[in-house]
Amino acid sequence: MERLNFEDDRLWTRLLILGILLNVIVCFTSDLGLDTQVKMAVDENGALPWGDLRPEIAGESNPDDGGYRIVLPLYEMSEIGIKIMALLTFAGMTVCLYRWGGVRSAAILSLSPALIFSVGRGYEEVYLAAFCAVALILFTGLLSSKNRPLQSFLGGISFMMMPYAKGFSDGTDVFVGGLVLAVLVTVWNEMVRRGGEGTKWMSKPHVVGIVVSAVVALSMILLGILGYNSTLAILAESPVRYTTAFAFSLLDVLVIFTLFGMVLWPFIGSMLHGLGSVEDSKIAMMAGYIGGLLTAVVFYVAALWTYEASIWGADWPGIIWTMGNNGRYATLLFIPFVLLLQQLRHHVEIPTYDAPLAKAKVMGLVVVLLLPLSLLAAFHGQTMWTDEAASAMELESGDEFLFVSEDTLGMHWLYTFYAPLDAEENAITGHWRSMDSNWELDLNSSLSQVTTLVVSPDVTLTPNGWIFESSGEVDLLNGGGEWRVFTRS
Repeated sequence: MERLNFEDDRLWTRLLILGILLNVIVCFTSDLGLDTQVKMAVDENGALPWGDLRPEIAGESNPDDGGYRIVLPLYEMSEIGIKIMALLTFAGMTVCLYRWGGVRSAAILSLSPALIFSVGRGYEEVYLAAFCAVALILFTGLLSSKNRPLQSFLGGISFMMMPYAKGFSDGTDVFVGGLVLAVLVTVWNEMVRRGGEGTKWMSKPHVVGIVVSAVVALSMILLGILGYNSTLAILAESPVRYTTAFAFSLLDVLVIFTLFGMVLWPFIGSMLHGLGSVEDSKIAMMAGYIGGLLTAVVFYVAALWTYEASIWGADWPGIIWTMGNNGRYATLLFIPFVLLLQQLRHHVEIPTYDAPLAKAKVMGLVVVLLLPLSLLAAFHGQTMWTDEAASAMELESGDEFLFVSEDTLGMHWLYTFYAPLDAEENAITGHWRSMDSNWELDLNSSLSQVTTLVVSPDVTLTPNGWIFESSGEVDLLNGGGEWRVFTRS
């Protein structure tokens, strides 16, 4: 540590190069993630051909009910295309941050374990981060004060692309939502411009941040009570369990992925002090934007954990360990935090990522602590034992197979067979049953047409009337154990 001079930009340039290399390497070492492979299977009608991820009958897939999902058009591309798009988006953000901030903030972005994790798996986080940054810049007019109404509208469109990317809204919602947000931002700016006693609070960053966060929190609770969607509805259906999840979500999102994962820890004290001491409408809007989104992420992650645990019948709070990386959604706010610190520095003397002052060594230490996670994310990557199992199944056109596993992420794992089997071209149908269901009986009744059976390492039972064909080992970091393939005798 003594030999590392964290005040030397040459060191940060090397770290930036390392981060870029890790994002390239992960594209070769990692398979696409579970969610990505599900999205690639969505057909032109928005349905999943082997059944919705959340079947009506627990533990049992239904190919006749594919549900409806909205996905980004890029998921129609091949694995190579998806990874190239993720890399290009990451590269664009890194270049922009290098120009807007400097080499240090760009290096930290490139070394983010959450982003490396997401780029290799083809997840949306890199796009969410881009949409989030563009929306903030356009809403606040950071780069230009011209054509503010147009900027606000484009900012609204960019903002609405975030829920669109997550499948929460369609194209119409993006346009209408963008228009509504543009009106709100324009009205806000006009009220600030005119001034008056009733608008003084709108120039106080800490007040705006608290108000927006409170409004978002109340809105999330109201949407849950009204049952806006099944995920948020769990707030009202399981309030005790949700409260527990909310506490863990605060730790996961705010501490692990924000303060530590974004290397924000060295700056949080001075940033909060600065927000409470300055009066600036632009900084106030930025504080409200960041506070509102961070609040939404905390509420959403807690709801997601609670809901998924309920439909999978998973152990509580063990499911949090399985899905703890959902806190990575907070990474979309890294660039906004960088920009906020820069704007604050125009008013008060505070350290920032690219001018850390006395915090240089502390910032460097946090980066050093993150490096092992960055390296692990890049060199281990996601591995899918289902690729090998798909080859071992030797299915022909029109065949059907059954996949048996534990409930947690069972339907997600089913769709990892879709691409390797070229299921659409070969008209292959996959079914899933929970290992705790009566899947043996189903094989001789509702699934009598199934000719091939593949079981995950969690399943040790060998059904009667089936011939063992092949097996393989699962990577230890993915749970270990042995998968097996059987054919009907």
